[in-house]
Amino acid sequence: MSLKDSIRSGIGRIPAWLLVAVSAAGFWVLSHGMTLGPGTTVGYVEERLHSVGPVQAGRLKEVRVVLGQFVKAGEIVAQLDTRPLDLRRQRVQAELAQAKATLIAEQDQQDAQLQRGQIQAVRAHADVQRMRAELREVDQSVKRLSTLKAKQLVRLSEVETARRQQKSIAADLSARPRASTRELELMGLRPRPQSDQQRRLEERLGPYRIAVSVREAELAELEYALGELTLRAPVDGIVGAILQRPGDALNAGAPVITIVTSRPGHIVAYVPERQIRNYQQGAAVYLRKVGVVVTTLRAHVVELAPMVEEVPVRARPTPSVPMWGRRIVVKLDEPVPLLPGDAFRVSAR
Repeated sequence: MSLKDSIRSGIGRIPAWLLVAVSAAGFWVLSHGMTLGPGTTVGYVEERLHSVGPVQAGRLKEVRVVLGQFVKAGEIVAQLDTRPLDLRRQRVQAELAQAKATLIAEQDQQDAQLQRGQIQAVRAHADVQRMRAELREVDQSVKRLSTLKAKQLVRLSEVETARRQQKSIAADLSARPRASTRELELMGLRPRPQSDQQRRLEERLGPYRIAVSVREAELAELEYALGELTLRAPVDGIVGAILQRPGDALNAGAPVITIVTSRPGHIVAYVPERQIRNYQQGAAVYLRKVGVVVTTLRAHVVELAPMVEEVPVRARPTPSVPMWGRRIVVKLDEPVPLLPGDAFRVSAR
């Protein structure tokens, strides 16, 4: 008898009721989301992947971590080549020094020019004051001589000489501009207050100060860009992948290192809709590690997704068979050390 005939003979001796029972059990498993028992599903410690990469193009100089290494947030994990930016920084630093030197030289020049204008205004104002004082003195002299002339005590020529001098000084004063104090200051015929002089100096130096500010801003921008070439871990975690090697040319945003983290004590699972009543928020659940005989862990549901979605392949009982369910997150009642990706059997009882 051939092997094929033997198999047919063996199947023929199986009771019909047993075949019906096996078919019903298979249908029950399929109709219950292909879980291993009532209210049982597959869960795993959710890993969170953080890609670390440059925000600008460059060449990778060195990688300072190894696969599986624990890193803390802010720790340096890789370094890009800084030479191009170092050269630009040196040029901007030289331009900044030049702009500052120009500002100092211009400040001295403008200050001296304003001081010369102030001295001329002081002289002009002093001349007017002197002429007014001289005119007052001549006016008194004319009055006195006129009185003496009436008494025939002085000659007429003396009186006429004094009057000519009086008219000459009065003519000079009348030729000078007559305006308000502020207008005389603006014309340079009266000295300005010190605060006004300082304001004028600052106005003249404004463009040079702006030039310095532009160079300082450019230098600060380069310093920031240089800092971005040093790649640091954004979170505490474990190096899960090293995607680039020293010497590689990188585009902006290209991931260099992947850091894996997880929420301590939290496990993600996907529950078929027909079983979701056993996994309401706050419900107690039990966890058993897949493939290992260990003590059952107690937990409770802390998150329940509002929509049904396709279950990831790793969470399916049969990876090749599509499955849909609602995402839940359970939290251990007593946290224990877990690795990202650890798989568990999650059951409601």
